[in-house]
Amino acid sequence: MAELLSALFTWFVFPGFIFLLLCTWAFDWLDRRIIARFHGRVGPPWFQPLADWIKLLAKEDILSTGINERLAAILPMLSFAMVLAASLYIPVAGYTAAAFEGDLIVVLFLLSMPALAYFLAGWISGGAYGIMGGNRALLQYFSYEVPFLMAMVGPAILGNSWSISQIAQQQTGTLWYAFVQPVGFILAIIGLIGKLKRDPLDIPKAKSEVVGGSLTEYSGRKLVLWHLTMEMQAVLGIFLLINTFLGGAITAMVGLNILLFFLMAMVILLSLSTASVIYARLRIDQLAYLGWRVFAPLALLQIAFVVWMGG
Repeated sequence: MAELLSALFTWFVFPGFIFLLLCTWAFDWLDRRIIARFHGRVGPPWFQPLADWIKLLAKEDILSTGINERLAAILPMLSFAMVLAASLYIPVAGYTAAAFEGDLIVVLFLLSMPALAYFLAGWISGGAYGIMGGNRALLQYFSYEVPFLMAMVGPAILGNSWSISQIAQQQTGTLWYAFVQPVGFILAIIGLIGKLKRDPLDIPKAKSEVVGGSLTEYSGRKLVLWHLTMEMQAVLGIFLLINTFLGGAITAMVGLNILLFFLMAMVILLSLSTASVIYARLRIDQLAYLGWRVFAPLALLQIAFVVWMGG
């Protein structure tokens, strides 16, 4: 009975669903406040993200004529489920709901699925903006995903493991992998920006060009699920980078682990917010050029360097 209660607490409270939901709420608010400060604005109050979710849940769920209603409902639910499943394997300050050798591969797969679902959401919408946003999302996916995956290979090679927990543990008492392979760390952050469709890689949902992109025709509960999925994906992406490149905030002083973990998360969040403000949106052809002619070769060189170091 005690083991069952412990497992339920781990899955649903910490570091499970409730903890992830609170982090999503807090990170979304902090991100909007930071960007507002850069713009010289005050920014939203602390309860604004929650108010936005409640407002969308209360709105009528309308779909355009000709759209596949069943598929339109399945895609956001499937994406949300994929993100929740990935959260089980990403440690928070050394605590994880589940872990096994090879969970890094599973997490990368699960976090890549929402991007394909996002493309399908635009494709089935029937609207011009939705189809255009979906096509952009798919092309952007192939531009950032390959360098991102190759950047994540480096920590696995150095840690001699495909387990996220083991990779983080291997960095205890030694130099963090972000300092050993800084190119891979930077490429991983760029890949995360592309995965989250944030400025300057918000090409699939550029309001001035394609309105809302793939989600133009969505409203109500479906839209809030899409937003919640992408915001949770941002939190999990930051947590993944902390574990693979920054040692997972695992120190000899157990009491400071959680504090250090969230300080690292704030630093990465500040980096993402800063990039959103200071860089202009790229064109899709510019991203494709950078992805295949700059980022991918750099990622290959980084892997070769890591293999040489391991040898």
